[in-house]
Amino acid sequence: MTCILFFGRVGERLGPEGRVDLPAEGLPVREIRRLLAERDEVAADALLRPDVRASVDLVVVGEDALARPDQEIAFFSLFSGG
Repeated sequence: MTCILFFGRVGERLGPEGRVDLPAEGLPVREIRRLLAERDEVAADALLRPDVRASVDLVVVGEDALARPDQEIAFFSLFSGG
């Protein structure tokens, strides 16, 4: 299972991290977001907002970016502060 980090409002709703089973070849960020959002209504509300961004290895990426199990994957609200 791959650890997914949550920051800002996303982290407030879902906690600091979650886990998802990623194949070795990885998945696009859009698919990871969908898998997490399917878990429950709270996850969907937190992750499917237009102001939630994703990063892979500390670089903000688009929905088509590929993320693999050995990378740091995070979702965060646009105005996370800090």
